[in-house]
Amino acid sequence: MPSFTLRYFPIYARAEPIKAILSYANADWQLVSPQWPQEKSSQPSGRMPVLEETTADGSKFIISESLAIEEYLANMFDLAVSDNPQKVARQKELRSQLKDVWDLAIQYKFGTPESRPATKNKYDVVARSVIEFHEDHLDKNGSNGHYFSSRITYLDLAVYATITAMTKYITPDFPEAIDYFSKQNAPLINKVLEKVSENPRMTSYVQSTL
Repeated sequence: MPSFTLRYFPIYARAEPIKAILSYANADWQLVSPQWPQEKSSQPSGRMPVLEETTADGSKFIISESLAIEEYLANMFDLAVSDNPQKVARQKELRSQLKDVWDLAIQYKFGTPESRPATKNKYDVVARSVIEFHEDHLDKNGSNGHYFSSRITYLDLAVYATITAMTKYITPDFPEAIDYFSKQNAPLINKVLEKVSENPRMTSYVQSTL
């Protein structure tokens, strides 16, 4: 089995779904936080997260961009939906929607007092729409606490990790952001969160600290 080094800042943010996948897969991995901005130029495209994979023969594969890393690992560890082109497309759609919510939350967190009201309004519209879409999808999948079939897949982990990151990283500056994902507003999403958190393979991630 290969080993992995994940390069990212020591924060709960964009790399959380990657950490969740690696943890769930019981992969051999470590988190390394390069000095920033001193080591920025040594990262692909000057950005993080970056994943470095080292195989048994010592060869390396380096990939950047969070969603690309997530999909790569999800396919490697049989967590991606791959048996039907429509399901593959739906998986990408749902993950992209979740990213839209995250990006607006980040925009608010680092926004100015003047820009925040408009960003908050955008977040309200997008978050409500995304949650409604996800709840409908989960209902169509049988309301069983999973996005696809009856097992934990990539999207279950991505949702759990993203909401974890929002709780720990976003709410100090934007406490209302997580309220949209309450049990009252998103009961089926919360059922996914419960299924993931209760799985023994997620223990190391659930209990992890930076």
